[in-house]
Amino acid sequence: MLQVYRKWICRLQQHLSAGEHQQDLFHLQPAIFVSQQSQPPPHSLEELIQLCGGTVCKTVRQAGLCVGPYSGRRPEGCRNLSEQWVLDCITQLKPLSYENYNLE
Repeated sequence: MLQVYRKWICRLQQHLSAGEHQQDLFHLQPAIFVSQQSQPPPHSLEELIQLCGGTVCKTVRQAGLCVGPYSGRRPEGCRNLSEQWVLDCITQLKPLSYENYNLE
């Protein structure tokens, strides 16, 4: 499974470097914290988010979005979304509504 995500990251890097897609997909999104329990692994999701212009933060206290299962305290207004939101946004090349991806 990890190899699938690595291939996806490589493919995305190739597309972005060739100018085929905008690199600002997540540019206007709040800072994103990726849970250590996320699948695909956190470093893979973080790399995808950054490749698409998003800001990844290392602590949930700095985040406006938390991606993946997280049971700790989050700042008020910080949404907890499924990892699938990141993958679907990239697949559809547009930021998607949070509505169908809430983990709360």
